[in-house]
Amino acid sequence: MLWLNKRDRRRADQNVMRTMRRIANERTESQAILSSLNVGIVAYGSDNRLIASNPVAEIYFGVIPDSLDSFLDRFGADNGMRAAYYLESDDVSGELDIDGYTLRLVCQQHPLRIDGERFGGHIITAQDVTQFRRQEEQRKVFVANVSHELKTPLTTIKSYSETLLDWGIDEKSRDDIKSDVTRIYDDSIRMERLIADLLLLSTIDSSRLHVQMVLFNLSECARQICERFKDQASAKSIALDFSVLSLQSTVLADRSSVERILTNLIVNAIHYTEAGGSIRVYAGNIVDDFYIKVVDDGVGIDQTDLDNIFRRFYRVDKTGSRAFGGTGLGLPIAQELARMQRGRIEAESEPGIGSQFTLFLPSARRILRESLFEVSKREKPRDAVATAAHDTVRRWLDELSGEENVKYDTGSFDLRGLLDIIDRKVNDCP
Repeated sequence: MLWLNKRDRRRADQNVMRTMRRIANERTESQAILSSLNVGIVAYGSDNRLIASNPVAEIYFGVIPDSLDSFLDRFGADNGMRAAYYLESDDVSGELDIDGYTLRLVCQQHPLRIDGERFGGHIITAQDVTQFRRQEEQRKVFVANVSHELKTPLTTIKSYSETLLDWGIDEKSRDDIKSDVTRIYDDSIRMERLIADLLLLSTIDSSRLHVQMVLFNLSECARQICERFKDQASAKSIALDFSVLSLQSTVLADRSSVERILTNLIVNAIHYTEAGGSIRVYAGNIVDDFYIKVVDDGVGIDQTDLDNIFRRFYRVDKTGSRAFGGTGLGLPIAQELARMQRGRIEAESEPGIGSQFTLFLPSARRILRESLFEVSKREKPRDAVATAAHDTVRRWLDELSGEENVKYDTGSFDLRGLLDIIDRKVNDCP
């Protein structure tokens, strides 16, 4: 009998240990799941006491209040959550600005089952919507700017047209009529440019811009752009000079996009440089980056304006940019196009001294060397530059092997030899 009692107690102890282990494992799994979420989670039990939270919630809220009432008092008073909860509303949610975050909070009642009994617990989710709200604000500002930019030329076109229709044709001289029609035409061109820039930005933002990445000489491209605008600079008595500081400047990029960037930088320099001034364009390299630097001795830009010139529709009003018919989108588009080529544009300026804009692009040698290792590891290209580089490397590998469907792995070829081939082909680029 005593032996049976001991056996029963041992079994009972084993059952307790198994239950405890199961609970511990379930709790560990729950904590692992909560920790893996990128949404803040705070759970309160049927007695409104805190039972669980995850690290994301602790980052957002710091020390989590130990009761649901305390949580709503601290974080739900100003956004309507506390009132909605006490009024038993079906929607207990709101937004909270805290420590640089904008959080979307939702409090939901969830039935919990413990030993077959139902208890009403609450789970609060906190989602970071900071970036979304910023994008919403940017969209509102963008729409307002577009409306303003379109309204200005439309107003001019409408007013001049009404004047000509009502009495201008009969009472104005031929020269005055021609002047009014010219003003209408100029503003229609301004609208056309604005719409074209907006369509281009939309295409870039939606990643639908078709680009053709090819190997070409960046210095030669810049020289051709300078030659194209020498007459325009000479018409303002501005000297436009080009200098090459690097013997080799092959890049893998979309040539039409690069030409648009350089055109924007040089045309801006001509617009904001006074008669008798000079513009110097340099082509050089810094380590594995090639650059085109456009330096002028024009009116210059204040530091406050310099920090904003790549914002869409931003204009330095005191320079009279509106008089040149600019849309305020040229530099933002140029910067977006540069980033598509894995490059960037940097600006330096001082009022009364001049400005310096520099386009940086990675060398084709660096891009292709990186792609060789990516191809050997069968990694997928992450952007248009990588896609073109992978295709180029594969084509050269095919030429080297003379076979189709070759296996691209580190054991198939002499990588050092391939690197030498890449360097030779890049150097041979015209």
